[in-house]
Amino acid sequence: MGWHDVMLRIQGPVVADWQDLFLRTWRRLAKKTAVFPRMSGQPERDGQLARLVLNAPTRMEVKRSLLKQLRQAEQRIWIATAYFIPSWKIRRRLCRAARRGVDVRLLLPGPHTDHPAVRHAGRRYYASLLRNGVRIFEYQPRFLHAKIQLCDDWVSIGSSNIDRWNLRWSLEANQEVRDPQLTSQVAELFEHDFAQSQEMHYSQWRKRPWYLRLPEMFWGWVDRWLERLSQR
Repeated sequence: MGWHDVMLRIQGPVVADWQDLFLRTWRRLAKKTAVFPRMSGQPERDGQLARLVLNAPTRMEVKRSLLKQLRQAEQRIWIATAYFIPSWKIRRRLCRAARRGVDVRLLLPGPHTDHPAVRHAGRRYYASLLRNGVRIFEYQPRFLHAKIQLCDDWVSIGSSNIDRWNLRWSLEANQEVRDPQLTSQVAELFEHDFAQSQEMHYSQWRKRPWYLRLPEMFWGWVDRWLERLSQR
């Protein structure tokens, strides 16, 4: 069974940002020199505004940018992620946005996943999110591996998931874009995926038997233990 992923074709001056990022990483890790044709110019073309954001142990731009958009969003916050173990700040901003009337939706993996433990650990947050008005959809046909963030007309697509391990330790990069045409395409993709998902509801979620909650309790405990261990 194939994975459901999303890729973005990038062209124009903004490609230079990706080249610079690749070369900096290459020089730090490799012995051979990589050479690319150089590109110049501002990352803006035909009314589009694009920006590359990096996430690394010393640069958490992806998380800071997302938190800013969650705070400023007025109409919608739609997020797709393959692994969902959000930090307390992200959970709080999602709940606050939903309570002030923003359409907040999460598109998350369903039964098909390559890391069931991560899925169970993240599901322990469903109850509080649902109670505060966040809508949660679990994608059913195949493993959801896409990483997309749509806040009003702002789009971010890349390699970064919404889990605190990824946002803290991994080297990731996202392409941020403000463009009406891309926003419309991404929104259409979300709508198509929502239609193929199972929506979770708070009343039904709270009625689940104990044996369905047990994996969330266990893997949640493991996640908290690893979190404390990493802070020593």
